[in-house]
Amino acid sequence: MRYLWLLLLLLPLTAAMAQDMDLPDEDDEMEQEDVQCIADSLTVPYESYKGLAQSPIDVKKWYSFGSEHMKNKSYDAALPYLWKVFFNDSTKYANRAIGKIAEAYFKKQKADSSLLACYIGLKVFPEQQKLHYYAGFLQDRLGRYKCAIPHYENLVKHNPKNKNYLEKLALLYFRAGDERAIEVQTKVTELFPDDVKASEALGTYTQSLLGSAIEVWKEAFEKDPNNIRAARNYGKEAVEEGLNEEAIKPLTVVINKEAKPEDFKYRAMAYANLKQYSKAINDLKAWLKLEPDNADIMLSIADNYMAAEQLKSAKTWINKALKKKPGYGKAYIAMGELYETAVSVCQKKRGSNEYKMEDKIVFEKARAWYKKAMNDLASKARARTKYNNLKDFVRTSEDKFMEPNAKIKSSCYSFIK
Repeated sequence: MRYLWLLLLLLPLTAAMAQDMDLPDEDDEMEQEDVQCIADSLTVPYESYKGLAQSPIDVKKWYSFGSEHMKNKSYDAALPYLWKVFFNDSTKYANRAIGKIAEAYFKKQKADSSLLACYIGLKVFPEQQKLHYYAGFLQDRLGRYKCAIPHYENLVKHNPKNKNYLEKLALLYFRAGDERAIEVQTKVTELFPDDVKASEALGTYTQSLLGSAIEVWKEAFEKDPNNIRAARNYGKEAVEEGLNEEAIKPLTVVINKEAKPEDFKYRAMAYANLKQYSKAINDLKAWLKLEPDNADIMLSIADNYMAAEQLKSAKTWINKALKKKPGYGKAYIAMGELYETAVSVCQKKRGSNEYKMEDKIVFEKARAWYKKAMNDLASKARARTKYNNLKDFVRTSEDKFMEPNAKIKSSCYSFIK
């Protein structure tokens, strides 16, 4: 048990009560094997003190001596007196004495003895708050989350507005994979609505335990449309879950009041998914003003122009990305995809799915872009796959022999020239 006290020395009791509640890492274990919380035998050598008291005056005297030694931090001297009180009284003195006993062992850095005292005392005084605190604190520090939970449940029952107890209980539930973590943390956010960490913890618990935090942020936004954090998270979650129409309103609120780059990004994604490409492009251009050197934003603008079948504009933005970031494989791939898209667009305009000779030439040009993209290691694998996928769509040797002077003639491909 000595290793435990290396931690406890760094966490004095007074500081532990007021410590910040750190959010758990995503890799934290949420399941825990069943462990034995209470020792099989709740006995101590001091039980031999039973029956020593001749009168209530003896109990008061022992309690006074024990309390005085506690004040002076003479814990070894205090313990015999306090145990005498506990084993010879059934009133308030015994209740107080066992609390001091647990505290004395805690201060002496004897975790096992402190826990033993707690459970001996709780058997007689099941609502003793000091005992629940020490037992919960020690079980938590030992990593026995499920063992700590009943103690913090009791502390919360008697102190329903105590932020430290509520947050600790929610965290313990979370580590145990118990959905009650959401209920308890929700209460924290209701009692302390301005606490940013409390709201973030609620989102973390909800998303980890239920797979989505959207309902939490949605409810917070509907209660207070000026809650920027709730609006931003609600909009982001909605986009990620494919609720694009639902995402527009909260993201618009955020953009109108406190716009950040990611707000334009997510609303643009929502508009694009709704095939409202012009609105998506406007948001992407607003985002680009905030990050003018971001070539990926330029490519996203090109993607939306491509989806809107405005091929010339798409090519313009791909070229802007290449000018900003020469040799960028992702931009070369975008250009190849633009050429492939052009074939589909032109086929649709012709009303035929048949590949003409000029379509095959366009595919060859697309392959040329993919080949250039292979020079960028970050894009090499993807570019090679795309290059190989077009192998059966380009001109054969026979095609070239039969039409050696074939060219792209259709006005539909005018953006290529």
